Amino acid sequence: MITNEYGKIENNSRDPRKLVLRFGFIIAAAILLVLLPVLEPHSGSTKTVFAQEQNNNTATLTPITDQGLNSTQVDFASNIEQIRGHLNAAVMNKEAGNNTLAQAHTLHPIAEIYSSIEPQISNANSTLNETLATNLNQFSQIVNTSTDEFDSQSQRINGILNQTLQQVIPIETANNSTFRLGILSDLLSIAGEEYGEAVENGSIKEIVEYQDGQAFISRAQDVFSQTSPTLPSELDTEVRETNGFFSDLNSAIQNKSSPEVVNRSIGAIIHEVSEITGISEESLGGQGTSTESGEIISEIRSLLNQTVDAYKQQNYAEAEALATTAYLDNFEFIEAPLAEKDEVLMENTEAMLREQLRQLIQNQVPAEQLQQHVDKINSNLDKAEQLLGVIS
Repeated sequence: MITNEYGKIENNSRDPRKLVLRFGFIIAAAILLVLLPVLEPHSGSTKTVFAQEQNNNTATLTPITDQGLNSTQVDFASNIEQIRGHLNAAVMNKEAGNNTLAQAHTLHPIAEIYSSIEPQISNANSTLNETLATNLNQFSQIVNTSTDEFDSQSQRINGILNQTLQQVIPIETANNSTFRLGILSDLLSIAGEEYGEAVENGSIKEIVEYQDGQAFISRAQDVFSQTSPTLPSELDTEVRETNGFFSDLNSAIQNKSSPEVVNRSIGAIIHEVSEITGISEESLGGQGTSTESGEIISEIRSLLNQTVDAYKQQNYAEAEALATTAYLDNFEFIEAPLAEKDEVLMENTEAMLREQLRQLIQNQVPAEQLQQHVDKINSNLDKAEQLLGVIS
């Protein structure tokens, strides 16, 4: 999902790691010669992601709530996906005729990623490690050749990355849905950091980081597209909501929304992943739900009042957006604790917020009818406050 936001690399990059780019391929390649201590993968359950290019087996449906997350393997697979993201970004820039940005994305895997995964690859298969290093170097050297040759080299590297994952990550781990969703969460967390460096006040200040964020989100969405069909049917609602959050996230990126807006969408996806896997948001790289239930309910009420005000002014688009925020960015985070107290109340309130309120706005019913519906939601929120022990 790399868009045509192509420009020149800033000469005053504030990130020290970008200095490698200014010295070209020679310094970047030198990094490949650094010898790091061999890291042994830890045993136990982990989460991995196979990229879209792989024809891997169907993910196993082991009890995901019992799965632990091996950070070493998670980081390794996430780094592989980040390399794929840079390859995609390089090709997209090459096809758009911007060799400068294409060059930057060929060097990033060498300068920023490869040294952190080289020990594990070398430990598993030293020949494969040399092959990957050689092909990454060659990729950075052929930016000024034909687009077809450049694209072919990108595909060749993707094939080597497939082999690398198979060598380093056990197949039962790679095919585990929790492992894949964990990698998705890691990619999104990194994408949020890249985007935060790239955008300020609605404009791009660091084009390479902006494209990094897009590329990593694209990889994360591909991972989810591969994994979601393997999930149990009872999780269909969570799958649909996650797809909706990805749509919101992509729109925010395209619109160069504030990093806060982007991170809110990322947090919503990680929240859904937490519900699917049973793993805490903190463990998945999210912020968790630290806000007290009372504050969340208070925010929902405020947004509902704003929804009614916008509706009375016939600003229906704004009213629907506010109603959507009340559900997606707020009620979602108290669903689980409320369901533990009263599942029927949670489901009824969810339907009233997620579906019925938006439908009333879309149908442009009389304002009195919309207010009556909001009053019913507030009545349910009163009950929720009592059940959750919220002190008014």
